[in-house]
Amino acid sequence: MQDTTPGSAGRMVRVWRNLNKGMELAWAASPRSLIWYSSLGIVNAAMAPTAVYLGSQLVNRIAEARLHTITLTDMIPILAGLWITATIQRALGAYMGYGRSLFVRRVELEAERRLLRQASKVDLGHFDNSNWHDRLSRARRDVSWRPGDLTWSVLGLSGNLISIILMASLLASLHYVLVILAIGAAVLSLALESRVTSKLYAFYYKETPEERERSYLADLLVQPRNTKEIRAYVLSDYLLDRHARLSEYLYKRRAEMYRSGTRMAVLSGLVAGTTLAGAYLFVAIQGASGLIDPGGVVLVIGAFASVSGTLGLVSSTFVAVDQHTTFLDDYFSFLAIEPLVPAPEAKVPRDGNKDHGIVFENVGFTYPGATEAAVTGLSLSIRPGQLVALVGENGAGKSTLVKLLLRFYDPDQGAVKLDGVNLKDLHPETLRSRIGVLFQDYASYELTIRENVLMGRPDVPPDDERVMKALRDSRSEWLVSKMPKGLDSKVGRLFEGGHDLSGGEWQRLALARIMYRDADIWILDEPTSAMDPEAEAAIFTELKENLRGRMGIVISHRFSTVRMADKIAVIDGGRVTEFGSHEELLSIGGRYAQLFELQAKGYR
Repeated sequence: MQDTTPGSAGRMVRVWRNLNKGMELAWAASPRSLIWYSSLGIVNAAMAPTAVYLGSQLVNRIAEARLHTITLTDMIPILAGLWITATIQRALGAYMGYGRSLFVRRVELEAERRLLRQASKVDLGHFDNSNWHDRLSRARRDVSWRPGDLTWSVLGLSGNLISIILMASLLASLHYVLVILAIGAAVLSLALESRVTSKLYAFYYKETPEERERSYLADLLVQPRNTKEIRAYVLSDYLLDRHARLSEYLYKRRAEMYRSGTRMAVLSGLVAGTTLAGAYLFVAIQGASGLIDPGGVVLVIGAFASVSGTLGLVSSTFVAVDQHTTFLDDYFSFLAIEPLVPAPEAKVPRDGNKDHGIVFENVGFTYPGATEAAVTGLSLSIRPGQLVALVGENGAGKSTLVKLLLRFYDPDQGAVKLDGVNLKDLHPETLRSRIGVLFQDYASYELTIRENVLMGRPDVPPDDERVMKALRDSRSEWLVSKMPKGLDSKVGRLFEGGHDLSGGEWQRLALARIMYRDADIWILDEPTSAMDPEAEAAIFTELKENLRGRMGIVISHRFSTVRMADKIAVIDGGRVTEFGSHEELLSIGGRYAQLFELQAKGYR
């Protein structure tokens, strides 16, 4: 856990580091707005001290007028000055209120964009770590408002400091004791409220796992993908009760922490009120002794109240900055996460020998945090134009090979090569641009039919002819004629006007994406699991025809699918134990023949 000890060197370093990063974020969002509203804030801050000074002069002029030494005409310059300062202050305040709100929103959008970019590109290995999920949860919680509030606080701070300097100068011109009283009150308040910040961060840091579990339970209750099973098993009361117990536990811990914060706030208010009363007593004594004229009394009362109030704002701003920078430590550290899969600086692909294809050389790999290897001593070659099927029991290592080929992970030993080039020498995004993959848990994009297909290659200009061809190759072009708006029809029920699809229809759309991608390598993980046997046979026939020199990998438990592959690799215990065509493996009479016979019996 980060250092949160009030006044510690580590804490101050963190505050300044994250404050600099927060201002860099604001500058990136809109440098022009940052300069503009900071400058206007300084101008606006000078109006209050000016008004206090002119007010004190007006009181003295009124006293002189009562003695008939001056007339009303002599007061016009002061009255004009008060009118100008009041007008500027009100006009700038209204203008800056709306403008700053828009600027703060721009900062929040920039912060959210950076978070989403990092979360969408971070290496898959981080998802295996529960601590990483806690960091992500805290980062997501804070990004929605803290960067904007930090910017707002800093924008106001510059103006408040100008106002304090000018007001303190007015007080100092009368008596230095007044300045000491005002500053002392603010320092004490800041010290007290700083302790609350430390407790707040410690509480939110510790509650993250429980809060994440509470959110997960809430998602289970409302997400459409869970509704059927929750109702079928009558799980709602159980989940609701667990959610309620966890919510009550967190509420009680939070209430205890807030009570402690309230006590600190009351003590801080007592300090500020006592100091203000002492200042008024000092002014009363000085005024009664004739050491301060009537205008000076007004100046002291106005300036001290302003200094005290503004110092309170500055104190609160420092507390807010302290809070925001402390909580944003998780956000900025999340953005700074180092990749687990190192990538070459350039994305330029390395030239290789196209005849070599894909080669796994004595590959060993263990998932982060796991105790047993997923694959060990595994070797496999896939030649261009070859469709290879991977078969084996669940957990044998089939999906691990796919993840290693996509460079979601790097092997612990051995090497994975493409065209004779070690994948470690290829940029992950360059490598993945050559691969089209249909995962067993494929994504369902509740967008239009066209967009679902275009997701296969979003970096090229849209081509409706290619979209329709991909739909035909995946035998899903009839979706276009079925839907009222053709390619522009929305699928899914999340948005208005969407049309729900069956599992097989969603899977065909996912298959159309891989057709549209037109990649060098196809990876199909149970690609027809939601389809009927007739559709499965037809699609696989077309898949083989569309392979046309590409390399293909199919993972399937359906041997009617597997037997169509050129070669079949049996994965057992993280190794390739058998490799050959369907007929060759049947003739061997090994594990593949046993599995095939077991499945064939079900159809007899």
